[in-house]
Amino acid sequence: MDNTEKNVQPIPTGVPAKKERITADGEAARYLQLQMHLKKESRGADLLLILLTLGFIYVMAILFWVLPDSDFSAQENRTLATAPKISAENFFSGALTEQVSDYMADQFPFRDFFVGMKAFSETVQLKGQNNGVIFGSDGYLTARADYPNEDVLKTNLDAAAAFQKAMEEQDIPCTAAFVGRKQDVCDRYLPSVYGSYYSDRIWGILDDIAVSDGLSYLNLRDPLRSRAEDGEAVYYKTDHHWTTLGAYYGYAQVMESLGGAPLALGAFTVEEASDDFYGTTWSASGIKWADPDPIAYYHYGEDDAFTMAIQDSTMQFEGYAGCTYEERDGKQYAVFDGFYVREFLEEKDQYASFLGGNFGYTQITKKGDEERQTLLVLKDSFAHSMVPFLAQHYDLILIDLRYYKASMLQFCQENDIDQVLMLYNMETLTEGDYLKVLRAGLNREKGE
Repeated sequence: MDNTEKNVQPIPTGVPAKKERITADGEAARYLQLQMHLKKESRGADLLLILLTLGFIYVMAILFWVLPDSDFSAQENRTLATAPKISAENFFSGALTEQVSDYMADQFPFRDFFVGMKAFSETVQLKGQNNGVIFGSDGYLTARADYPNEDVLKTNLDAAAAFQKAMEEQDIPCTAAFVGRKQDVCDRYLPSVYGSYYSDRIWGILDDIAVSDGLSYLNLRDPLRSRAEDGEAVYYKTDHHWTTLGAYYGYAQVMESLGGAPLALGAFTVEEASDDFYGTTWSASGIKWADPDPIAYYHYGEDDAFTMAIQDSTMQFEGYAGCTYEERDGKQYAVFDGFYVREFLEEKDQYASFLGGNFGYTQITKKGDEERQTLLVLKDSFAHSMVPFLAQHYDLILIDLRYYKASMLQFCQENDIDQVLMLYNMETLTEGDYLKVLRAGLNREKGE
């Protein structure tokens, strides 16, 4: 064929040429050919990626074994998993695998940094939550609890109702007061997609059980929710507890229910004890860039007019300012003047500065010869910031049933208790059947 024939173009006929059909195998072959063509050009980048990945894996593995284990995370305010004990029982039951997984997750090098990175990635993806914490408006971080345990709630309320009835038979007034979780009270700060359905539902269930059991209780969710709707800071933004202001509003409701008159808010002098409090919700969220909360103490007169005695066999307050240890009835007590252990303001868990944290038994009395009634408070940690208010009216015995196991009926009879207050947050009522111990001794009293 000469050059003339090569340059001859086909004459258009007006009929488009038939498009060649592309098969899956053909397309795969085309991409493989392209990869082979670029193989040499991308070899350096591929090698760098492999080296970086292997380097990260090996460096982290070495650091995991070299760095010492931590027993406690101040960032998350919880005890960390430690190396599991290997045994035939653990191995064959499958528990060893779970324990190893928890241990590696808790002791991973630079864990706090990576937790923060995950929270940042969740934020930029507009997911609105991380690790079970909802990112609300105005900086509010709220633990999510969509399906609380109704069976646990019923167990606790049944026991509370039985104990309340037993107290009435002993002519000891017994008030039950239940506090809302942050999501129950501060729902105005939640994204609109969450609403208040789950909160309303669990409080409706509480109402139904209370009516069925004959339990009379004081609802502290609604008045606090009304305050939150008005923009008052009744709960911490970074923690699950109510603020001291929220505790005051709860105290005012409780005092009226106990038959007393609360002191006016303006009668207290407010001290900002801290301006850098990061609570448990912040710890779980991983939101490192959140603003801290202030912690306020409300003073009425001199705090050192009161004595706080904490039953503490471990003597963990030894060396703390103003603390002395005394032995009473064979038990060790840490004794303070006032309601606060200010050393905790220099630690992560600043809320523990109220009453020194969670203990099974604490007694607060006013110095002097004034005759005062004794109020037994069965409580969780929400009561701690309310105690300085209640102590203006009563000598107090505070018992946390999570750590103190005894017949409360017998306790009231032996300690000349005048009134009883059961003060619990909804989270406590639904997370564990701690109140079932209230049934101890009730059947024996009836001769059953």
